[in-house]
Amino acid sequence: MKRLLLKILLFFGLFIIPFLALFLTPYPKDFAYHFIKNDCYNHGAWIYDRITKNTVPIDIAFIGSSHTIHAYQEKKMEDRLGPDYHLANLGYCRYGRDLEYLTLKLLLRNKSPKMIVLEVHEDEEKNSHDIFPFLAETKDIIFTPTLINRDYLADLIHGASARLEYFKTTYVFTEKIPITDFSLYGYGESMRTVSEKELTDNEMAWGKRLGRKTFESVEEVQLKYPMAYLKKMVELIKEKNRSIVFVYLPEFGSKLKVPKYAGYYQSIAPLLIPPESVLDNPVYWMDASHLNDKGSEILSEWMVKQIQNEFCLNH
Repeated sequence: MKRLLLKILLFFGLFIIPFLALFLTPYPKDFAYHFIKNDCYNHGAWIYDRITKNTVPIDIAFIGSSHTIHAYQEKKMEDRLGPDYHLANLGYCRYGRDLEYLTLKLLLRNKSPKMIVLEVHEDEEKNSHDIFPFLAETKDIIFTPTLINRDYLADLIHGASARLEYFKTTYVFTEKIPITDFSLYGYGESMRTVSEKELTDNEMAWGKRLGRKTFESVEEVQLKYPMAYLKKMVELIKEKNRSIVFVYLPEFGSKLKVPKYAGYYQSIAPLLIPPESVLDNPVYWMDASHLNDKGSEILSEWMVKQIQNEFCLNH
């Protein structure tokens, strides 16, 4: 029996020891953010370069999903706010508070923003962002802020895979990091207008989702993961004594006028709701989830006024 157990331990050790070794090796952020070049039209590399290599300040940062990418036209907003304010749209495709936490941490380590604008949508995403393990430091992958993480094992596997790729790229193929992208703005342009079918399909999908029965006890447990990261984000911002504001960026088809956890957000910082004239008008939407150039131009102008009027920034 002892021999059998020893053989089993040796067998698993052949896999576990190399796996653990990957997390003990260096994993530079420069590689990590450029490694995900085939995702979200290489926005990760641009975010890294804009924050760490571009010397232009970031006074107001927008952090969120692709809703954020297609919502704020930084250049036009800067023109309205004046030369003392530099804006950066740091949104990244899909939802995940853990990835937003990494973006914020990178930002606060390298820049001194006056204000952080955080996206909220209808609900909180309960899962880890699929790109999180490719960008996170080892301690962020292993030591999550809560034990409730449905993607913990997947994050470990993907984190190890990314580190193996770094080893292969650096020591086997000797590839170089791409040239730095010094462009200033992350806004995603689109002149497209959503089709009626897309809107109808999205409304039906939301109708089914909202009609689904959920167990409050289960949802409360699952909610601990994103809320733990949101809490860490707020703590980081307050430690730096920076302003924070939430902006609601829903999908067209949800028809929810306020986010599910509006009261919680408002207990932390102001929650801004964009005008219904933008959110409810199909002309301003690229697809059922994202604004087009017309919609984002109006929303950007609205946001400039919020910044000027509510947060006492100079015109």
